[in-house]
Amino acid sequence: MNINEEKYEKEFVKEYVKENEISYRIVTGIMRPIAWLVYRPISFGVENIPKDVPVIIACNHRGVPDPAFTIYAYCKRAIRFLAKKSLHDSVFGFIFRMALTIPVDRSRKNPESMLAAETALKHNKVIGIYPEGTRNKSDDILLPFKYGAVALAQKCGAYLVPSVNIGSYKPFVSQVRTYFGEAYKIDPDADLNVENAKLRQKMYDLYFENGADDPKVQRIKAERKE
Repeated sequence: MNINEEKYEKEFVKEYVKENEISYRIVTGIMRPIAWLVYRPISFGVENIPKDVPVIIACNHRGVPDPAFTIYAYCKRAIRFLAKKSLHDSVFGFIFRMALTIPVDRSRKNPESMLAAETALKHNKVIGIYPEGTRNKSDDILLPFKYGAVALAQKCGAYLVPSVNIGSYKPFVSQVRTYFGEAYKIDPDADLNVENAKLRQKMYDLYFENGADDPKVQRIKAERKE
C-alpha cells in the first residue's frame, strides 16, 4: 500500500466510524413513525442482542425498507449498515451518510470498507450486514451467502446475531415482523465455509419457523407433503 492509499483508508475510516451519532438519531427519529404508519412493524427476540460489546446483525434482504425494520426493532444503539456505494452517490446520499452507513463499492475490493467495519467493532459498535449481498427477488427463502459477516465476526471476536424480516412488504396492508435469533461467537480457528453455512441455516430456520403465512414457506411445506 502506498502513502496515498494509506491516507485514503485513514480518512475513509474517520468519515464512516464517527463517535458522534446525532445525525443517526435525527434520521432514525424521523424514520420510525413513518415505518410504523406504513408497515406497522413488530419485533421478537430483541433481548438476544448483547449489550456493550461488538455485535454483527446478519439480516435477510428482501427490499429497500429492510434497514428501517431492523432499526425500528432495535434502537438502543446505532446500527452501522454496510450499503452499496451507489446509494451514497445518489440524490438521497446525504440520508445514508447521516445514518452512518458504510459504503461498499461492488465493482472492486473494499479494504477500506472492511477496515471501517472492523474499527467500529473494536469500539463495541453494532454493524448490520446482508450476507446475501443483494436483494432477494428469487423464489428461495435465502440467496447464497457472501463471507463478510462470518469473516468479520471471527476476526473481531464479535457476537453474530441472525435476523430476518417477514411480511409481504405491501404498504398499509402487511405488518412486517422482525425476528432476532440467539447471539453466538465464531471460534478463531473455525472453518469459514462451515460457519457461513451455519449462519445461513440459522437464518433459514428462523424464517421458516416464523413464516407460516409466507408464500415461500407454504410452497416448501406443500412440496414436502408430496
